[in-house]
Amino acid sequence: MATGGVVMGEDEFTVAEVAVAAIARWDAMRHEAGRAGDEQFRSWYFTTVSGYGDPDTFAFLTFEAAVELSARGCAADGFLLLSWLAWHIGREPDGDVVARTVMALTATCLAWAVDRETSAHAVRVLRAVADAVRAPDDVRVERAVCRALSSLGQLSSRDAAVDHAAIETLASPWRELAGRCRGATDPELRGWWAHGMGNEALVLLQSDREPAARRLFAAIIEEFAADPPGSSEDVDVWLLRARHAAGVLDRFRLDEPQLKLDYLERQRHWDRRRRSGRGFVSWLLAGAPRNRMRGLVRRAQAEHRKSADAVRSWLCSGEPFVVLLRNFELTERSGTTKFPLDDTEPADHVQVINLSGAGPALRELAVSVPLVLVASTTAAELELGQDWGQFTAPVKLYLPDETWFDTVSTLLSVADQVVVWAAELTPGLARELDFLVSRQRTEDTLVVLDGMEDPVSQVFLPREGGERLTADHPLLAPFPHVIDATELARRRMAECPSLVRVLQRLDNARNAPLDQRLAEISAQLNARRT
Repeated sequence: MATGGVVMGEDEFTVAEVAVAAIARWDAMRHEAGRAGDEQFRSWYFTTVSGYGDPDTFAFLTFEAAVELSARGCAADGFLLLSWLAWHIGREPDGDVVARTVMALTATCLAWAVDRETSAHAVRVLRAVADAVRAPDDVRVERAVCRALSSLGQLSSRDAAVDHAAIETLASPWRELAGRCRGATDPELRGWWAHGMGNEALVLLQSDREPAARRLFAAIIEEFAADPPGSSEDVDVWLLRARHAAGVLDRFRLDEPQLKLDYLERQRHWDRRRRSGRGFVSWLLAGAPRNRMRGLVRRAQAEHRKSADAVRSWLCSGEPFVVLLRNFELTERSGTTKFPLDDTEPADHVQVINLSGAGPALRELAVSVPLVLVASTTAAELELGQDWGQFTAPVKLYLPDETWFDTVSTLLSVADQVVVWAAELTPGLARELDFLVSRQRTEDTLVVLDGMEDPVSQVFLPREGGERLTADHPLLAPFPHVIDATELARRRMAECPSLVRVLQRLDNARNAPLDQRLAEISAQLNARRT
């Protein structure tokens, strides 16, 4: 874009000077008329100021003003100005200017979308681009708008839960992208067409709509199988994924969750007793708590299904992911005990929350990358209770006792990285470590050794600990990456070299040839099936 000055009458001003002056006028209009001043400024700016200089210079001026607003801490106004530019540029006849402006709008939105608020603003700008700019006969413009729509889809899914309520919001940008390119002969537009169909299929798959996802994968094969290899990278990629997906969906299925509800059933018993007996007053004073067993069970079942769908979508697309294994006691445990200060009370179920120093960094890892956690089916509130700062992860599976190892060993076979977080050597953990050694996955495994729980918790819920797992334990001899949990304590993920290494290895896997990666996933799933 042009970066020269702006001539107004007999005077010439730099772009920066005009941008600052325009912002000052906007502030004055808003001061006089409130929010109505926004429309007054928009009318003046896009009729009067746009008349000075060429469209390229005006677009550059608008970006300069938006950057200045952002630097002043007024990012929302900067995004608003960019959305107005999108509607303005949609009427520009010069396709080259339109295409370059749309590309710049897209890049700016992606760069500025750093949190929920700015992502929402960026989505609105990109939505304006897609609605305002329509030039089906100019392939340059359509390519640029398709990139904007793809970015809109990516930002819409950021931090969003994939569930039935959000499915239409998350799927619609991809459906719109595919529809916009349907029937295109240009190789790049055909790539965007396949890109839209494939991403919609993955969204549907993650929302328990497998039949619809399968139909889209089949449609990709039918539509693009005859395209010459190499004509479009996106077409090649999505053909690989579509052909691979059917096998994954056939071979990787998980049983329904198996939940142990001793704590919740006991909690319900005492809640009912307190409401109807002598403890009624104390129950009221405690805030009239009510047992949430049914709701928690439904949530756990939904979390399990959603998480299983997420893992299946990662396997279909070849998305690298992490499996995190742990001693459940590192986050919480529950059991039956008498209150230590009053032996006259009958034994009741008690929940103990453990706050490990390594928890926050691992929790940040769990929300930053595709990561699946094996959840505790015996946790007091199924790991869905109040958040006290204990470790948790958004993708978690509640596995039945009868099939847990079969599922975990399959996950360990196809995951790119494994994190083992442990303090004690349990029989289950010993099996998992042996499996990692047998599959030569030790180089891909980070072992985090934590300390024992707070002694105070032993007073409320005594337990006999298992064998302490230390760095010199023979079972850990084959594992080259063993650290103490104190290396993660009170640190952000980016400050932990061991976790940064996990991120780097995920990036390396993501950059590897996709055909090799998908072939390896298929081979591992076939081996587990037999």
